[in-house]
Amino acid sequence: MNAMKKKLNLAEAKDIAVSYLTHHGMPADHAGMVADHLIYATLAGHDFAGLSRLQPIAGMLRERGPGGAITTLRETSLSALIDGANVNGYVTSVLAMDKAIALAKRSGIGVVGVSNSWFSGMLRYYVERAADVDLIGMHAGNSTARVAPFGGIDRLLGTNPIAFAFPADPVPLVIDFSSASVMWGDVLYHQQIGQPLPEGRAVDPSGQPTTDPAAALRGAILAWGGARGSALSMIVQALGILGGSDPIVRDGGGRWGYFFLALDPELLMPLQDFKKNIQSLQQQVEGSRPVPHGSSVRVPGSAATRKVREGKTRGWLEVDEPIYNAITSHSSSFP
Repeated sequence: MNAMKKKLNLAEAKDIAVSYLTHHGMPADHAGMVADHLIYATLAGHDFAGLSRLQPIAGMLRERGPGGAITTLRETSLSALIDGANVNGYVTSVLAMDKAIALAKRSGIGVVGVSNSWFSGMLRYYVERAADVDLIGMHAGNSTARVAPFGGIDRLLGTNPIAFAFPADPVPLVIDFSSASVMWGDVLYHQQIGQPLPEGRAVDPSGQPTTDPAAALRGAILAWGGARGSALSMIVQALGILGGSDPIVRDGGGRWGYFFLALDPELLMPLQDFKKNIQSLQQQVEGSRPVPHGSSVRVPGSAATRKVREGKTRGWLEVDEPIYNAITSHSSSFP
């Protein structure tokens, strides 16, 4: 049975998120940045990455605190290395992507690494910032080890997502996917709303397949796509190391690592030609023949792009009632 939904306008949703986060010790300016991201994720149709993330974030705040002053450890005309000062990754990732964008606008390329940060949400949120200003964006990040490598049952890899964005008119091409069969936040979300996981996504602590979110959280998530997904996860893990991560980030501590790249297409071809060709690519994919009895062919990431734009125009979103009740219980301001 699906959970009941609560409808909120976007201003209400942001007020609730900011109130909840500041109640748990996050500075108000950081809470606003996080709230904007969670609303975006909800509009994109990814409830597990939306307002349901507030409770896990609060748990991490209790463990790690709100963090300190973010600093730049090293900078060149093309690169920067940022110490996230134990600040939430939703905040440090915006700052890092914007830094990469600024470098690329001056030099054509911007490469930024971030360490000493945690929990960064949907990667497309950051790379889309690059595409919106006519740059190519790339972002990869590793995190706490919760995924078993192909053929194993030990938690050694993060869920290790990777994302790319390419400018085009009227909408950019934005592709964001995880190298894990299910995101950790999605496992938590299934636990929060009392629903089992799909089969083939996780194992329990003894290595037996499980659909129980609680058992999966104690055990390990499986790699997406078998050996190929596991190989991709290793690539993201290596890029995370370049960003400042420990080789393996264990529970209870360790440094996560984020890698950001912004690239000016003008380094290789005129911007308008590139944007026109990316749009042509999208149109030809969408106009191609579907499999027999199948629906139309879709460009990866296009559904999320469309949903975000429609949601902002609509002006409201829906959140599962168990989630709503949990994130408003601290205050009498919300009915």
